[in-house]
Formats: sequence, C-alpha cells, structure tokens
Amino acid sequence: MKKIILFSLLLSGSLVACFAQHDVQYTNYNFSKLAYNPAYAGSSGVPSFSAIYRNQWLNLEGAPSTVNANFHTSFYENKCGVGLSITADKIGMLQNTYVDLSYAYRFKTGEHGTMSLGVNGRLEHGKVDWSLANPLDLGDETIPSVEAGRYKPNFGFGAYFERSNLYLGISVPQLINSTLYRTENITGTGTDYRTSYLMFGYLMPLTKDVKFQPGVLLSFNKEVPFEADITANFIFLNTFWIGGNYRLGDSFDAIVQYQITNELRAGLSFDFTMSDLNKFTNGSIEFMVSYTFDKRPLERKAENINNLRYF
Repeated sequence: MKKIILFSLLLSGSLVACFAQHDVQYTNYNFSKLAYNPAYAGSSGVPSFSAIYRNQWLNLEGAPSTVNANFHTSFYENKCGVGLSITADKIGMLQNTYVDLSYAYRFKTGEHGTMSLGVNGRLEHGKVDWSLANPLDLGDETIPSVEAGRYKPNFGFGAYFERSNLYLGISVPQLINSTLYRTENITGTGTDYRTSYLMFGYLMPLTKDVKFQPGVLLSFNKEVPFEADITANFIFLNTFWIGGNYRLGDSFDAIVQYQITNELRAGLSFDFTMSDLNKFTNGSIEFMVSYTFDKRPLERKAENINNLRYF
C-alpha cells in the first residue's frame, strides 16, 4: 500500500510538471546553462561538450532520472554560436525526450563585456508507458494497453551577458503550449506552460590561490511554486572546486568538482532532501563531466595559458 501511495503522489507531481512544461532541474546548473538559455551557445569561444546524469530521490520507485548531453561552439570570429542539447527525462510512467538546436549572435558591449542574443528550436517527444501502471480495477478501458507517444515542436529565446568575472542571463526556452499528454487520458488544469529563467554568477578572487564563486538560478511559472537555486563555490588552485547549493524549500546540496586537465573537468553533487520526501529517500545524486577543446597551435600549448572556464 505504501508503494501505491508513493507512486500516486509521484505521478500527480509529474503531471503538474508536464502541464507546466517545467524543465528538469540540475544542481550543476552553472555548467549546463545551454539547457536553460540558448544565448549561451558559443560563449566558451572554443568547442565545448558537457554531460550530466541526475538520479533524483534515491530508493523511491518511479522517481525522476535525467540525462543531458550538449555541445556548443563559436564561429565567424566568435560573433556567432551554435549548440545542440539532448535531454532524456523519465519519471514514473512518463518518458520525455527533448532535442534543442540553438543559435546565438554575440557582440561586444563596452571594453570587456559580451552580449549574446539566442533562439532555440526544440523537438519534444512524450511517451506514457501504461504497462507500468498498477490499476486497482483490472480491465479498466480508460487505461490503454500499449505505449503511446507524440512529437511536438517548440521554440524559445534568451539573452546572456558575460564578462571575465560575471554573467547574467534571462530566457524562456519553451514558448508554445505543448499537448503531449492530453490525448492519452491525462488531464490537468494548468494553463501557463511557459517557464522563465533568470541566472546570475560572479567570480571573486579571495587570495592568489582561492576564488569564491556565488550564483543563483530563479525560475518563474504561474502554475508551479517559485523555484530558486542559490550556489556558493570555492575554487582552490584553479583545480579543486567545493561548495554548496540551497534549493528553496527542497534541499541542501553538496558540490565537488575536479579540473583533471585544462580541458577536462568532472564533478559530483548530492542533494540532501528537506521536504517530507526525506522519510522515503536518501536524497538525489548528480554526475557531471565537461570537456573544452583547445584550438591553440601546438607551439602555444606549452605557454602558461589555459582554457579554464569558471562559468
């Protein structure tokens, strides 16, 4: 009975997320900004790849699991950027896949700043695996006996400003009301499917070998509670990152990252759940890896110059 109750609560929460078109969340959002803002494409100045795997609410059957992989690069003398992001998200009986293609135009603002304006086109695929259902009344004709799936297009836009020590972005990655699940006997009352994101980060040197990096990600949608991630990282010797994140009303998160080489970085985070779900789960875990390709000529790679990216 406990599993049925938990599954029902989980499913009802997942449906709210579907109707609000609320994108998946990442504790390492600071290193997956292309999933939130298309204007971030090309901001590294060199080809960049990153991937995240998130397993939410460990030990809770049917809990969300998410995989995201993205690649972006600049071209035309860093004036333009293009990116590709692929997300596979599963929660309970619902399986969602998003493929985003982003384009950004970049231009200088002042002596040190760069402004990017971006758009993204998205193909969404939603599928309900009814074989995972455990109906109380066998033979209920309202429950399909086979998997159902639909494809829908979407698009969004964003703006992103950056300097060497800060960034500021605003975006709405989904503008079209999607109806992926409405013909599959799933109904809801949500009417506003658009989620807006505001992100900000800053880099503050504390000593020669220690830097402090605070950041925040805010999301706004009338159909779901206000969400805020507030992050603080300490960076030691440009190699070891340790910090934490507070997700409003949901969790405290521990973050660790290691810069293996100038190009390769790996990270791990763990979310300590504060909500009532902490009675049933040990928390959430997330793995992150990123690689920034170094395009400098071989003779310059011996110089004391690196490709480290703080944002």
